Amino acid sequence: MKKIAEKKDRTIFEAGEKADSVYLIVSGEIGIFLPTNRTDTPNFILGENEIFGEMGVVDQSLRAGRANALTDVNLIKISQDEFNVKLAESDPFITGAY
Repeated sequence: MKKIAEKKDRTIFEAGEKADSVYLIVSGEIGIFLPTNRTDTPNFILGENEIFGEMGVVDQSLRAGRANALTDVNLIKISQDEFNVKLAESDPFITGAY
């Protein structure tokens, strides 16, 4: 687990990159831009206590979009291995593994 502070307008990851980590937003806002989006307006805006980057880790696929800091942000980043351990330790009701 790693704490990260990024400034506004910084790119966290790009579409097509290997998905090797999951992020939790401690403060600030992240914009998710799908590959077809050629504007400055994100398709999705995420805020405090939301996670992102998990789909590529769960599906073992490449990043489906670009994540940019819309404001200064503080994040917690966990590796794919750390995420898998937390998922395995979760209640089966949450994971659907019942």
